[in-house]
Amino acid sequence: MKTQQIRNQTPMYQLSLEDKDWKSFTNEQAKRTLTLLLGARRFEEAILDLDKRGLVHGPAHSSIGQEGASAGCLAALTPTTKITATHRAHHQVVAKMLHALWARDFDPVQADQLPDDMREITRTLLADILGLKEGWSGGRGGSMHLRNDEVGVVGTQAIVASGMAIGCGTAWAEKVRQSGDLTVAFFGDGAIHQGTAHEALNLAALYDLPMIFFMENNQYSVSMSIEQSTRESELLTRAQGHGIPSIKLNGMNPLAAYRAAEWAAKEISGKRGPVLIQADVYRYYHQSAPYPGSAFGYRSKDEEESWRKQDPVDFLIGELDKRKILDRKSSEHIDSLVQEAVQAAVESCVEGKGSSARIKPDLWPDPATVDNDITGDLGEFEGARFTELQDYAANELDETRLIDVMPRVVAERMAEDESIYVLGEDVANMGGGTVGATKGLMDRFPDRVINTPINENGFCNMAAGMASAGLKPIVELMYSDFMFNATDALLNQIAKMRHLFGGRYPVPLVLRCRIPGTEGYGSQHSMDPSGVFAMFPGWRIVTPATPFDYAGLMNSALRCQDPVLVVEHQSLQKKAGPIPEKLDYHIPFGKARKVAEGNQVTLLTTLTMCELARDTAKEMGVSADILDLRTLSQRDIDFEAIEASIRKTNNVAIVEQSTRGTSIGAFLSDEIQRRCFDHLDQPVKRVVGRWAAPTVSKVLEQAAVAGRSDVEETLREMLADTAQRAAA
Repeated sequence: MKTQQIRNQTPMYQLSLEDKDWKSFTNEQAKRTLTLLLGARRFEEAILDLDKRGLVHGPAHSSIGQEGASAGCLAALTPTTKITATHRAHHQVVAKMLHALWARDFDPVQADQLPDDMREITRTLLADILGLKEGWSGGRGGSMHLRNDEVGVVGTQAIVASGMAIGCGTAWAEKVRQSGDLTVAFFGDGAIHQGTAHEALNLAALYDLPMIFFMENNQYSVSMSIEQSTRESELLTRAQGHGIPSIKLNGMNPLAAYRAAEWAAKEISGKRGPVLIQADVYRYYHQSAPYPGSAFGYRSKDEEESWRKQDPVDFLIGELDKRKILDRKSSEHIDSLVQEAVQAAVESCVEGKGSSARIKPDLWPDPATVDNDITGDLGEFEGARFTELQDYAANELDETRLIDVMPRVVAERMAEDESIYVLGEDVANMGGGTVGATKGLMDRFPDRVINTPINENGFCNMAAGMASAGLKPIVELMYSDFMFNATDALLNQIAKMRHLFGGRYPVPLVLRCRIPGTEGYGSQHSMDPSGVFAMFPGWRIVTPATPFDYAGLMNSALRCQDPVLVVEHQSLQKKAGPIPEKLDYHIPFGKARKVAEGNQVTLLTTLTMCELARDTAKEMGVSADILDLRTLSQRDIDFEAIEASIRKTNNVAIVEQSTRGTSIGAFLSDEIQRRCFDHLDQPVKRVVGRWAAPTVSKVLEQAAVAGRSDVEETLREMLADTAQRAAA
């Protein structure tokens, strides 16, 4: 046997500064970099002091010691650069906002104070970290979730690698708009071990996204060293494995980060794709406590002292003075401006001194607003045309299969709206994806139908970034169960974004999830996702059961500024139904469809069970009032129609094909009991599958989900109970 080593052609570099790098560092660049650095340092010191006094509710992840890298990086880039980051982001956010607001004629050495807009944004940032109503997100974001699009802070995330993938979506938007702006995704050495980090790196490289992955290697993930976290401690190999050039530097030297960012911008401009920068830095304090790591035993005092001797603030001020770029007096003046602005921010939020200090009571948000802004007010539907099938004459309708309506309605909207993108696994292949749902779209919109790798959390988080940046992604999950690979993106990020960031930012995203039905796909491909998504009220959920409803609900989903889950049942896709020639109408969220009129029992259904319930009741001679709910997001359900039907029949059953564990019927049953108790002649009945997920075995699969026999049995029970009551 003979072996030959395979060498990776993607470069990894080590940056070393030369004397000429300092000589070309101008007085203007030095003042800006130092202001960003001192702004971050003094702000962090204030947060640490407030935390010691018990005024910061929740964790406050200090970055004192490692601020030089982000200050140097951002100072070298354009003020309109966008950033994402993780839970330890105060320093990056402060540097970014000061850089974004830097007026062309501003000279901190000549100024008496920082400009009013810099002082005000410092105040509102502090207010948000303290949980106050005047903060960026009304206090909801706190220390870990910060967003202010006006200054390019497009979101920090408590889940450490998510911002990398969300940043891919931001970079995508900047690329298609040809803005020339870069996106910098800041993250730590701990995040590089997460799967999402690799998914993000792969997506950015695959799509040539204009972004910098900036890793602040502060040596520890909470208390675990790099050597305890990975066998391969050369972290640049992660980028190399995805074909991304990378560079490593001493992050305690702000100029090194400055030059690295310049190199990165040039590299991206020439080669179109992303780069990774690794800045070796050190956080002086523990994960989220005002004490050093040595107090917890995972670092030595000698190690901490050796890093403190490299302090980026002291180093930069000393070098600028020694090299006659900026004298020490000027540096001290800049420091005084920053300290005054930070102190003013503190005084605006806090009253009292020492142990008697407290948050000013009138600054707390009103508790009554706790549920505000979970979703939008649907004002975007003003002027929309809402119609139902009965609004059309027979000669205006043609029989069409649902699977043919699916790409047709999307194509109509894509032709009108260039912000709509379709992405998912295989959506641009095989003439329309795996089932034909994107048929013809690739031919008409080749740049807006995007095949993704099999990395659901990555591309769903990327879609979140795209939506945050004003695009309208339609994401296809090949099967609903694949949502579990993307639960952070779908349920932790997208579902919470609007509320978490104070209702200031919409999330116009459509997620298509397919249920294969009883076709032998087994327990990891067959779930109905409605019940799981319903637990997260940031999502709106629609379940179209007819071709007409699919078009109307998809139009509403694409008009909506909230994320919308569209549940697609494969068993319905080849069924035909009447639709008009032009698919330009909407069906409102929260309006049920009357499937059948009756007066003995009310049946609440969705998807395949609409037709099954209707046919079964008819065959049994039962006068059933049947509602297709169509919308299953809990706050959108049409309880007005449900209550009206129950007042007529006094009996109700919830009819689902879903298995019991993931059913939404328990919620519906509870709510109906509360709303309609006085009108019920018997307890709410449920037609639902068994506890087990469907398996591949044909007979066990049929047993796992609800079917005709279950509907028949429930109807007999309801009628028998009614008859018994009548006889009594």
